[in-house]
Amino acid sequence: MAAIDSLRRRRPLSPLGIGIVVVIVLLVLGVALFAKAQILTTLSPGDTIRANFAEDYRMRPYQTVVKIAGVPVGLVTGVERADDGSALISMKLDPGEKDKLGSAPSAAIRPTTLLGGNYYLELEPGGDRGPLRGDIPLALTELPVELDKVALALQPDALAGLQNTTGYLDETLSSGGSEALRDLARTAPGTLGPAAGVLSSALGTRPETDLTELVQGLESASRALSETNGQLDDVVIGLDSLSGVLDRRGGDIAESLRGMPETLRIATTGLQDLDGTLAELRDTAGPALPIVEELDDLLESADPVLAEARPAVADLRALLVDARPLVDGLIPATEELTTVLDNLEGPVLDRVNGPVLDTVNSGFTGTGPYEGGGGENPLYTELGYMVTNLDSASALTDENGAVIGFNPGVNGGSVAGLPGVSVEQLFANLAQFQEIQR
Repeated sequence: MAAIDSLRRRRPLSPLGIGIVVVIVLLVLGVALFAKAQILTTLSPGDTIRANFAEDYRMRPYQTVVKIAGVPVGLVTGVERADDGSALISMKLDPGEKDKLGSAPSAAIRPTTLLGGNYYLELEPGGDRGPLRGDIPLALTELPVELDKVALALQPDALAGLQNTTGYLDETLSSGGSEALRDLARTAPGTLGPAAGVLSSALGTRPETDLTELVQGLESASRALSETNGQLDDVVIGLDSLSGVLDRRGGDIAESLRGMPETLRIATTGLQDLDGTLAELRDTAGPALPIVEELDDLLESADPVLAEARPAVADLRALLVDARPLVDGLIPATEELTTVLDNLEGPVLDRVNGPVLDTVNSGFTGTGPYEGGGGENPLYTELGYMVTNLDSASALTDENGAVIGFNPGVNGGSVAGLPGVSVEQLFANLAQFQEIQR
């Protein structure tokens, strides 16, 4: 009750006071409305980046729009003068838009109309997918080209031609062009609905990112094509030549395609048969690998031998031709020799390889009445000596042929009738006895 009484005791505002309050409120609202863009941009989340331009070119803080691929993504928040006289333009982007720019984006100031007057700042993604570090350098920024600058760069003849073109355009519009434009304006609404569907589809399933990624992909493709200047022209020329060849050989290609199913069937069968062969080859290749490695060294060593043997091999060709009749004649002989060798198998060959060879290779020692005779020479050597002596003894020839020589003689052993001892043996025994008595 005390508070109510206090309010009642207060004096009401005078009309002057009410007017002052209204003016202050209106001023505050006006300032707020005037700085609405700045207040909203400052309070909204986002990322701030800067770009270095040769000049600011009518960039207005909190009014100039920043776009990526024609889509607004932020506002210019400040324009500063750099030490070298260039302009540093700050801009605040919506959340997530900075990540789409890549590591080396570019920036350009674009006019909103052909005649200029109003501008916006266009950002173009570039570089790798990494984050942008630092400011966008002056080398990656671009100022707009105004129509008046283009006109100054044109030659007088080009300007005269442009004036004539404008006159022809007026004549075209007056000769039915206006009606055609009106017809276009009348029929255009009917196509805007389907066009809107097409444009909506172009946004993709993720409207926030799909179109931007598509533009980035097209930009990367165009950059790749521009970096390999001239290759695209070679590719197009090659495709033209290829299409010409395909056109001229169309009949052959059609014939090949008609026979392709049967060829594929045969190839499938062959590959299936080859599968088993490759499996066996794989099993064989493992153990054969060390041999092949050694064979490499052998072939390397054999190269000079083969080089020297090449003349001899060339001469052998004529020899082989001459030897062909001989080889043909040896074929029956080899067949009969095979029969002979087959007959040698068994006890006969075993006896020859056994006791016969042992006797021939053993030394000769006399037995019985010939005991004490012989020597260290093997039997085949003594047989050789005997044959040689017989050959020497039969060296005498006459008109009847070879005759064995016979030379009779007498010695101590020729005396007959002695009791089993010859004179030579008697003297040998006496000499031996005398040696023992000593």
